[in-house]
Amino acid sequence: MGNCCRPHLGEDCIGAYEYNVCFDCMFFNIIFCCNRPMWSNSGCDAVKLKDPSWASGTSLRRSFEAALAGVDMKECINEAPRSCQSLDPCGTGCKNVQNMSPHLNATWCKETNDKMLHPAGFSCKAHHWITYGGKGERQEHMVIAINKYSGGL
Repeated sequence: MGNCCRPHLGEDCIGAYEYNVCFDCMFFNIIFCCNRPMWSNSGCDAVKLKDPSWASGTSLRRSFEAALAGVDMKECINEAPRSCQSLDPCGTGCKNVQNMSPHLNATWCKETNDKMLHPAGFSCKAHHWITYGGKGERQEHMVIAINKYSGGL
């Protein structure tokens, strides 16, 4: 409890970008999450990229990071099914990684794989997991893992 151990992301995983659950709330993001972007390759859940094709400044990495920060990603996150709508005062429901991860895989990851990553020999996939703090508080985690791709997922 209270740790942030990510699950095994596969033998072919060469890195992973972590999702910032505070991103949508500017107040919480500034105070608790150091004003981090929606996705980053640093932090407890991320896996540092360890393939030369993904070195800092390479066109593949710049293109992928631009896609992570792009409008399509934001729309995909916002379009993911929500939970606890009856408890949300706005009636829009709560975002949760259990719904967002499969939605990302079916939409954004599929499109990004087809257009950008597969031609370069890589693929991406969203993974999520839940941990609980020392007082039982739920902590959601999600990453987009980058894997070597050999023609089949």
